[in-house]
Amino acid sequence: MTHAAAEHYRQIFDRRTPEQLRTLSHLKRFMERLVGDEEFRRALAEAIATPRAVTERYGINVDPMEVLPLWRGGYQQYRFKPESAPWPLAVMWDEYLREMMRHRDLLRDEGEMSTINPRFHAWRERQIRRCNDQLGVSAASLTHPIIAFELSEGCSVGCWFCGLSADRFTGYYDIAKSMQRFGGAWLVSRAKCLVLQSARASATGPQILWTTHTTIAFCSTTIRLRARYRKQQPQPHSRIRHSPGTCSGSSIYIAR
Repeated sequence: MTHAAAEHYRQIFDRRTPEQLRTLSHLKRFMERLVGDEEFRRALAEAIATPRAVTERYGINVDPMEVLPLWRGGYQQYRFKPESAPWPLAVMWDEYLREMMRHRDLLRDEGEMSTINPRFHAWRERQIRRCNDQLGVSAASLTHPIIAFELSEGCSVGCWFCGLSADRFTGYYDIAKSMQRFGGAWLVSRAKCLVLQSARASATGPQILWTTHTTIAFCSTTIRLRARYRKQQPQPHSRIRHSPGTCSGSSIYIAR
């Protein structure tokens, strides 16, 4: 069985050439600096005639003059419109952004559990509506995975809207030693009936939000445990998604 979110994500990159992917990576770096680096924004504003010198200094292979709708005020009105055609790199970035947002929505939809676990599904839907009401437009960025494995001590991001009040990041757990010591029992005991029921009854299994670097040992153990409790149906591949931080409003977080 093909998972819609996984297949969609794969096609985002498979349909692009290596050169296009490299260009996208530099556009992504440009946008990250634009959003998160005040000094970068100030430098761009001051170098009105020669903004390329700024991106060169930061090692970003993007000419800001070729992506004006992405950053310069008088041109942002053309974004997502036919008028943006004179800036093909800006169009490329916005097309990629649309595809990634679609992937985000598919991940959220694949957490649907109305027939597998109606009570949990009702709770999850309430949390989604709560986040939509309280967080405004930023709520759309949450995929609300039904379970998340947090394999680090603290969070490396620190979102202002964090519902967990997570401590600051101090390091990653030694997953290999944890697996050797507990033999995977900790995973079962903490996930309990939610994961086991969904793994037994679902055709797709639980959606997993992965928030630290993955290891073969942990992946293998997770899949073996899932297969153990899914005796009625063939085992598809588990879905494992990487995220740089912890910011879901309706996940069950498991430390170890």
